[in-house]
Amino acid sequence: MPKETFFNLNEEKQEKVMRAAISEFLKHGFEKGNIGDIAKNAGVAKGSMYQYFENKKELFLFSVRWSTELLVKRYSNYKDTKSKDMNLFDFFYQSSKDMMLQLRDEREVVIFVQDVFLGKYGSMKDESMGYIMKASEEYILQMIQEGKKNGSIRKDVDDKILLLFITGASLKFKEYIMNKARAAGEYIIDEDYQVNENEIKMIIDLIKNGMGEK
Repeated sequence: MPKETFFNLNEEKQEKVMRAAISEFLKHGFEKGNIGDIAKNAGVAKGSMYQYFENKKELFLFSVRWSTELLVKRYSNYKDTKSKDMNLFDFFYQSSKDMMLQLRDEREVVIFVQDVFLGKYGSMKDESMGYIMKASEEYILQMIQEGKKNGSIRKDVDDKILLLFITGASLKFKEYIMNKARAAGEYIIDEDYQVNENEIKMIIDLIKNGMGEK
C-alpha cells in the first residue's frame, strides 16, 4: 500500500501519478520502468515518488489494484443504471457489448490489466493476480447475492461454491479470448465485438444452466 503522503494528495493528483505509472509499465515493463520518468510525466519530483511509495514494486502492485478497482467501478456504475431485478445472465450478455465500447475510453488501463492477467510481468504475476481476483470476487459475490434475491440464481448452493464455479469458468474464458486476440496480433479491447459474440453467449448459457434456478 502507498504511504499516507500519497493519500493526502487530492484525487486528481493521485490519478495523474497512477496513469503515468501505468503508461510507463506498459511501455517498458516492470524491470525497465523508470520512477524518474513516471514522476516527470505525473508532474511531481522524483523524490516525491519515494515519499508516496516505498519502492517500484509497491508502485506497480498498487497500479494493478488501482486499475482493477477503476474498471470494477466503471462496470458497477453501468450496472446501477439498469434494473436490479434483471436476470443476472441476461444482464451479463446485454452489457458485454456496451461495456466493451465504454472501456475503450480506458484503453491503457484495460491493456495493462490484460497484460498482468496473461503473465507479461513475470515475477509480479502472482501478487498482481491476487489484487485482481480479490476485487473481482467481491463484486461477483455481490451479484450472486442479488441474483438469489431476485430469483435468477438457485438458492440451494452456497454462495462460495457458486463463486468458485463462475470465477473458474469466466477466468478460463477470459484467458482464452485474450490469447486468441494476442495470436491475431490484437488487444481484446480493439477487437470487433462480433468476433467473440457467439462464444460469449455460449459461455453465459453454460454458466446459466449450472447456476440458474430451475
